[in-house]
Amino acid sequence: MKIKIQSKSDVHIVKIEGAIKAGNEYDLAEKMEKYIKPGSAPKFIIDLKKVPFINSAALGVFLNIFKHVEQMKGRIVFSGLNSDVENLMEITKLSSVFEIFKNTEEALESFDF
Repeated sequence: MKIKIQSKSDVHIVKIEGAIKAGNEYDLAEKMEKYIKPGSAPKFIIDLKKVPFINSAALGVFLNIFKHVEQMKGRIVFSGLNSDVENLMEITKLSSVFEIFKNTEEALESFDF
C-alpha cells in the first residue's frame, strides 16, 4: 500500500494505492495523525480510487480517525470507492456514518472555501 498526502488550501487529500490489509492500516493512521494539530479543525478526503480491498481493521482505523477529527470539529470524507469497497461500507452501515463522494473533485467542492 502506498500513501500520498497532498493539501489544497486547508484540505488534506489522502491518496491510497493498493489493498489495505494485515498491519498496513496502522501506517495510514500514523501518517494522517501528522496532519492533525491541536487547536485545529482538520479536513481530510480519503481517496480510495486505487484501493481494491480494505479489511475490517482498516474500517476500524477509519472510524477511529473519523471520531478524532469530529471531536476537533473537523471533517473527513471518502471518494472514489469501487463497488466492493462501497458494498462493504453499506453492509457495515458505515455508509450512513461517512460522507462518500464519487470522486475527489466532488469531495473537494463539498468543503466551503
